[in-house]
Amino acid sequence: MARPTTPLLSRELVLRTALDLLDRTGELGLPRLARELDVSTSSLYHHFKGGREEVVEGIRGLLSADGMPVSVLPGEDWREFTRRWARQYRAAFAAHPAAVPLLTAQTVSHPATLASYEALADVLHDAGFGDEELLHAVTVLDCFVLGSALDAGAPVQVWADSGREDSRLSRAIRATRAQPGDRSERAFLLGLESLLTGLERLRGSA
Repeated sequence: MARPTTPLLSRELVLRTALDLLDRTGELGLPRLARELDVSTSSLYHHFKGGREEVVEGIRGLLSADGMPVSVLPGEDWREFTRRWARQYRAAFAAHPAAVPLLTAQTVSHPATLASYEALADVLHDAGFGDEELLHAVTVLDCFVLGSALDAGAPVQVWADSGREDSRLSRAIRATRAQPGDRSERAFLLGLESLLTGLERLRGSA
């Protein structure tokens, strides 16, 4: 039998299919992924010698390339860049919340993702953050964005409304429900501005 003129698989096809599988099922196993692609599991290892871990890291790179900034815009200060970095990062990962737990379970190593973190580190360093606090600042931002990306995939109503008029939580739930727009997005923007204010104070005390 003649060999196909084009490969049946490509890394991007595998990664896009894996991401779709995660979105639909919340799970990622190579045998199931192989069935989705109508190939053998060994064929996946031909493209991803590191197996599932390499596929997960490839998904990270896919999402990063689709959304995470790697350079400062003209005239952009550290707060403006960090705000844009966080918003684009959240948007990219909030579209695929099922991927977040897998991504946080292994070391970040994809070049596209590291390039974006490197850009953030450069901006914060140039703004006056020293080596002692810079990684902590990046970590706080990272945890906040990923947590918010998970929240974007949460139920519309996260907390049950008890219906009691004397319940502060239930009154807040009803008041928030009446507000326009997305609760998760509003909470993210509030938290981001609070973080930036805190980081400004940390920078000023350095």
